[in-house]
Amino acid sequence: MRPESEAQTPDQRGEVERPEQPRAGADTTAAQHTTSAGAEARELERQLDDVRRQLREAEERARENLDRWQRAQADLANFRRRAQFEREALEKYAVASLVALLLPVLDSFERAWNTLPVPLRRLTWLSGVAMIHSQLRGTLERVGLTEIEAEGQAFDSHVHEALDREAGEGPPHVVAVLQAGYRLHERVLRPALVKVGPKPPSAEARGQESRVKGQGEAPETASPRPGPESETQTPQHDQTSNSATASG
Repeated sequence: MRPESEAQTPDQRGEVERPEQPRAGADTTAAQHTTSAGAEARELERQLDDVRRQLREAEERARENLDRWQRAQADLANFRRRAQFEREALEKYAVASLVALLLPVLDSFERAWNTLPVPLRRLTWLSGVAMIHSQLRGTLERVGLTEIEAEGQAFDSHVHEALDREAGEGPPHVVAVLQAGYRLHERVLRPALVKVGPKPPSAEARGQESRVKGQGEAPETASPRPGPESETQTPQHDQTSNSATASG
């Protein structure tokens, strides 16, 4: 059997149970754990801020790179269009200097043909010269040469050059072409040398004016035809002559 002292509780033995006192070492360890956790959280927050800052910087660089790329693409497209336009212009006007040198030859052909008498134009060898002139003009037209319309048109300083002027009222118009002007495609190769003056009347106005003048003029007097007296005088003269001849 157990001893009696062992079977009694502390209260039965008259002893008071004391509460367990916290240990100082445990508190220190807990405080250290709390401090360490706070430091780790602050470090993670700092690292997170660094990552956010780096992300913003990366996004800014990406936007700048995108803007540079877009500008480079636009510059490249503009360069290609400009190069294409310059190449087409070079191909279109490459013959401009040669055509300009041939214009005096074309003028000489036209002046010679216009001053040639009409009966001589039917000669065979002159027909051959006219054919050469036609071939030259056709060749120049195929490379883009066109004659500037001038006569009867309103004066335009961009395509016309005035050498003479007639007095009159109203806006100036071309009344005579002294030398033809030409374009090569859309470019003026040589302006037309013209004489300017008041606007000439239209063909309809000229026709109406001529009709009015014709109605105002007096009709011509017809020459009198020989009458019967003259017809009878001739036989009488003949009879007198015959009688004189018979008496003789």
